[in-house]
Amino acid sequence: MKLIRGFITVIGIIAILVIIVLVTGYYLYLLTPPIQAEMYDPGQSREAFESFDQKSESFETEIEDAVDAGEEREVSLVITEKEINSKLMEVLAEGELPLKEILVNFGEGSFMIYAKVDVPGADAKVGAKGQIQAMDGGLKVAIEDFNLGKLPSPQAAINGAEELANIMLRLTLADWPLEITNVEISNRELTIVGLTKTAD
Repeated sequence: MKLIRGFITVIGIIAILVIIVLVTGYYLYLLTPPIQAEMYDPGQSREAFESFDQKSESFETEIEDAVDAGEEREVSLVITEKEINSKLMEVLAEGELPLKEILVNFGEGSFMIYAKVDVPGADAKVGAKGQIQAMDGGLKVAIEDFNLGKLPSPQAAINGAEELANIMLRLTLADWPLEITNVEISNRELTIVGLTKTAD
């Protein structure tokens, strides 16, 4: 009888500890990520949104013209914080992404992202800090820090976020006739430089 009672007591203690861990984890999950406190809102405007679209269209046209002419030509695209945040607000308004908020900051050599993801039950608040560089003719993201609320971020979660970001980049750039040669983040701007590819 003592053995059974002792066993039940142990199970009860374990159950209480699991509940405490789950409640604590859920509370930390709901909190704002520490990365968000380092960020600021550069603002959005219709002019910045239109500027983003004009720059992107001009960049794509320049690439297409060089490819059609069979030329290897250096092209570049410079996007400001305000332009990318204005474009993201427009994309959010379309309602096609499971996001309620998103904010991007460009520091010196690195970027920061904060997003509120629409999750049933309670929105997930995610923050990430990292670098982006040119590698093997494409782009590669290196995540330095990743927050889901204020939950501790294991290295496996950081590696998973980094791998997912790089898969999405590879898929997005797969058909581009462009070899990216340099990426720079400075003065609150992202600069991408590439060399157009000619048909074999």
